[in-house]
Amino acid sequence: MRNLLVVRRLLVVVLGCTLSAVARAQGPSSPGYPNVDKPFAVAAGDTVQLLNRVLIDRAPGARGTRLDVQYSTRIPASDMTARGEQADRVAQRFGDEALKAGARTLTVGICDTRACAETKEPPRQWYVYERGIGGAWRRKP
Repeated sequence: MRNLLVVRRLLVVVLGCTLSAVARAQGPSSPGYPNVDKPFAVAAGDTVQLLNRVLIDRAPGARGTRLDVQYSTRIPASDMTARGEQADRVAQRFGDEALKAGARTLTVGICDTRACAETKEPPRQWYVYERGIGGAWRRKP
């Protein structure tokens, strides 16, 4: 009987240590933002810092699912044309993921501040894309 009690206590200790280690390995249940924060190759010689990737299932006033992608870039904020072209390339790269998730809309935001990366303020530049005829994602005006 005493051996059984010792075995039970030992199992409780081992199980407790295992659960604690698993919880630490998984990190916090709500990691916060940025939720990706990794370099992402858009094209050869064109890498951005992918900050956030969020699938919005239903938003007020929205029709269907939307994939939101936010990144930072080395292209200066003053070069709106180059930034827009880069956002177009990013949208094409995430297009398949958006389709697989059933998203009708894909948004691409360019963050210039840490507060934006943490979703505490909106991106200065925000582009909205819809899938067009032929499958390409086209920027809405």
